[in-house]
Amino acid sequence: MNVRGAAKLLVTDPREFARRVPPALDWRWRSAWSPIGRSDTRRAIDGAAVWAARSLRRRPEAGGRPLTLRFANAQLSRLPELEWFAEEVADASSGALRISFVNNWTTADNPLEETATIKGVMGNHADLGWAGTRAFGCLGVRSLDPLQTPFLLENYRALDAVCRDDVATEMLEPLTRLGLAGLVVLPGAQRKPFAFARRLLGPRDYEGAKLRIHESLVAESAYRALGAEAVTLSVKQMASRADALVDGLDVQTEALAGWGLRGSITFNVNLWPRTIAIVASRRTLEWLGKAEREALGVAASRTLVRALDHLTDQEQRDLDALPPTVTAIYADDEQVAALRQRLEPVREELRADPATGPFLERLETIVAVVGAAA
Repeated sequence: MNVRGAAKLLVTDPREFARRVPPALDWRWRSAWSPIGRSDTRRAIDGAAVWAARSLRRRPEAGGRPLTLRFANAQLSRLPELEWFAEEVADASSGALRISFVNNWTTADNPLEETATIKGVMGNHADLGWAGTRAFGCLGVRSLDPLQTPFLLENYRALDAVCRDDVATEMLEPLTRLGLAGLVVLPGAQRKPFAFARRLLGPRDYEGAKLRIHESLVAESAYRALGAEAVTLSVKQMASRADALVDGLDVQTEALAGWGLRGSITFNVNLWPRTIAIVASRRTLEWLGKAEREALGVAASRTLVRALDHLTDQEQRDLDALPPTVTAIYADDEQVAALRQRLEPVREELRADPATGPFLERLETIVAVVGAAA
């Protein structure tokens, strides 16, 4: 409705004007403002304002008002792990710290949402943030990439053991080069091959396919080794007609219904797990007092315990989460063996890299111990 139409409606039918026009104006305002509000410039301004206010308050004081830490979240909704972390921060700090999530940190048409969010923490526009461990390699720190080695952490016992081990903490340490402090690596569901029309069983089925990935150097290498093309899509593209842009993607079954996907998922092929890292701005940590830094560390440890407990029945949840629109298919032993063989160069590439090789070797040792004990 244009201005002339709205004016006419105000005269002829005021009640209908009140019903239709204000909501329409509100929608137009939100549509115009939302991309601006989530732009890098706006986030930088907000972050600068927070630090300006903090310059007047040296650090949290005992018995004073709770200090709010801004947590950059790329998504509209929040992962359960993030909610757990916020609860544990409040508890570990006895209420001195609270987490305020800034959801939809970047625009819905940004296909690089994870690195954009982490850059917000790197630039001190947010105090905390999270991303898949796969994303940090795209920012120049590859120490976490071995967690996505194809077929390495393909069962939950191995993933549990790795996340409990000191190696997970040590893999976070190189993030200091980005101005970040890694707080914790949290385990999640296995990501499996999904396709809209194809059936992704053996290597031949991947040849020539376009497959959606999150930002990940390992996933790019893996799909290249299979003769496929890796494509990053934005949330907006995924929510519209993803099947017109790509042939499939790697995904955990719990995400299938949310995206409204229709097709098939190779249920017995676990390419890599969804692992995430919660990180903090080093500037924030240096500004906080010792007690507050310790509270964040305790909260991170407690969140890991909750995530590991949640992992115990993840296999059943993987099965229960299959929507009726997605068919579970199963690769045979020969097809799985062929996939492993084709993806072996990806592992060897990680082994040859000084930034990833030593960590990969330690992960392989943990996996071998878990396998021997099974």
